[in-house]
Amino acid sequence: MNPSRVLPSLLIGFLAGCHRSAPDTASGSTSTSSVPVTVSVRLAPATSRKVAQPIHVTGQLQGFQDATVASDAGGKVVDAPFERGSRVTKGDVLLRIDDRSPTLTLREAEAGIALAEARVALAQGDVERNAPLVKTRAIAEADFRRLEADLAIRKAEHAAQIARRDLARKNLTDCTTRAPFSGVVVERFVQPGEYVRPDSRIARIVEISRLRLVLNIPETRAGSIHPGQAVTFQTAPFPGQNFSGVIRFVGGAVRESARDMIVEAEVANADERLQPGFFAEAQIRVGEQTSVTLPTAALRTEGSRRSVFIIEKGVLLERLVETGESGDGWIEIRRGVAEGERVVVSAEGRPTDGAAARVLQP
Repeated sequence: MNPSRVLPSLLIGFLAGCHRSAPDTASGSTSTSSVPVTVSVRLAPATSRKVAQPIHVTGQLQGFQDATVASDAGGKVVDAPFERGSRVTKGDVLLRIDDRSPTLTLREAEAGIALAEARVALAQGDVERNAPLVKTRAIAEADFRRLEADLAIRKAEHAAQIARRDLARKNLTDCTTRAPFSGVVVERFVQPGEYVRPDSRIARIVEISRLRLVLNIPETRAGSIHPGQAVTFQTAPFPGQNFSGVIRFVGGAVRESARDMIVEAEVANADERLQPGFFAEAQIRVGEQTSVTLPTAALRTEGSRRSVFIIEKGVLLERLVETGESGDGWIEIRRGVAEGERVVVSAEGRPTDGAAARVLQP
């Protein structure tokens, strides 16, 4: 056999076999076509409304009145009828000191008054009896002047005894220390049997039915704050809840170290849910401006990323937005959406960027 004829025959057979083993892509038996997913959505337009523009500041709650009560007298403590956390009313007894010595001093002072009154009466009688004798010269005028001087001395002694009695009464009263206002005992510093001095601490009392919200206002916004403005704030122990107060006191100067001004708002706390020491994030309303707003349901949030979906040519497009203040069912959009634009507020399925969209009737 001629080799020159065999080689072409083998090459032709090999090419024919390769052609038969290739898959039939035209029939579609080995691949599937991708079908686009259509998401049904409902839309709502972006609208304009007046939106309050508050100042966002931080602060801390304090008792409206907060005092460390001290004893007015010294002596041995015989009773301290309160504990940490006790609720006291103005005038309630906080401390009793042994009052035997002040009681005896008061009795002595009262007896001294009785003696002084008797001496005044005697001197007064001498003056009245001798006054007519001076006119008839039956008594020397110098002797009569001595009687008048003695009467003046007795009256002065009587006044001094009255002062001693009043001081003794005060000392006796000071043996009992009372609450200066209604509140809660935060600290207790004495026990029965201890000896206290007139300046010894007894207890710390805080009024919590009213609180002060102490706020730090930046220097740049200090000119916008004045008494009577409303304050809204939130605290960590009650997430999602808003509390309110009214600014009562505005600092008269900016602190040089922090370049801020201290203001205080009064907060009603009748249920005593809020406690002194709570940290607060507050907003002070200083004006309004017209802003674009959307229903809250339109906003998508992932961490710090906020976006909405719009429709262009039947396709969903995700758009990043910058948000601002929020209210009941709406949120301010400062950048990203114009007034009148329609955005997705609900969807049947998970909307994704680039998905086909079918608009449902509201």
